[in-house]
Amino acid sequence: MTGRGPVHYLDHMQRAASEARLFVRGMDRASFLADDRTQYAVAYSLCAIGAAAAQLLREYPEFGPDHPDLRWNEMQAMSELLLADGVTANVEDVWTTVGHVIPELLTQLESIRRWRAEGE
Repeated sequence: MTGRGPVHYLDHMQRAASEARLFVRGMDRASFLADDRTQYAVAYSLCAIGAAAAQLLREYPEFGPDHPDLRWNEMQAMSELLLADGVTANVEDVWTTVGHVIPELLTQLESIRRWRAEGE
């Protein structure tokens, strides 16, 4: 994934975040905690977000300081934590993230994409 513009990585992040929300649509906490398949699907999406964020910042280090409102460190840390400890060890964090953090992230990503489109 080298040599691509920031929008490429923002697209990956937005797609993974949207999929994570789609996976839990109509679910409550109890159903999520009882559904291993959905837990893994959401965790994969969170890992994809973290990987895209990390790659974006590696290739475009100025992007992070230009957009400090995004939780860059948290995105990467969640991805690393899920890979290291597994989904079941962090299932409550996954639920909280998909329910509270991801909607905010989607709004922020859309705002950045709109701002970049107007500025280019």
